[in-house]
Amino acid sequence: MVDNVLAILRMGEELADLAVDLFDRVTDPTGIAPATTRIVARAEELLSARGNGRDDIRIACGPGCMTCCTVNVSVLVPEAWTIAVWLRQHHDAGEVDRLAVRLTAAARAIRWLDDADRIRSGVTCPFLDERGWCSIHPVRPLMCRALTSTDPAQCRRALESRTSDEEVPLECNLLQKYLMEQAYRSLAAALERRGIDSAGRELVGTVARFLNEPWLADKFLVGRLITLPES
Repeated sequence: MVDNVLAILRMGEELADLAVDLFDRVTDPTGIAPATTRIVARAEELLSARGNGRDDIRIACGPGCMTCCTVNVSVLVPEAWTIAVWLRQHHDAGEVDRLAVRLTAAARAIRWLDDADRIRSGVTCPFLDERGWCSIHPVRPLMCRALTSTDPAQCRRALESRTSDEEVPLECNLLQKYLMEQAYRSLAAALERRGIDSAGRELVGTVARFLNEPWLADKFLVGRLITLPES
């Protein structure tokens, strides 16, 4: 048991060291997405190598399951930038412009909703496609990767309980939760070490901001705070 815990903690330390090493070497916006992608990939590799077999098989999450896609999602600025870069790589300019308009409108609609209000409203993530699949799955946020469920019905009950006084536990893959949340913390710490914006930001509005104003990535790297418009 002790050896198992120590091994998991070493994984966390590896992610922290990797984040510092990668972001200490980012000198311009072209380096942000590769560094971010590498940190996420390493977290995924560690999870896969651990072979948490029984829990992996029992995870019920999959394409078309969008129960948790009605919650507010926090991203770090490099994550939002990476998503914006990926969208520009996979869509033509006209599609990107239309997407930016849609995301900006969605961000306004959810801007002042806390978690309970967001869930109660039923406003789904605008990155879901017409099938209910995540259209940015390869570059989805770490906080999305951290959330898993072994039982769809229990997942729905746990989500609904956040709008009431009832508390329903969610059975999940704890190793996956730890590694993805540790990758998030490690990235934030690496940014703070650089003296650049390390705060969590709302997913939709931040991606929209980078689609509309890609030059903000330069501002980010020199220490400017990336905030959302007030309206």
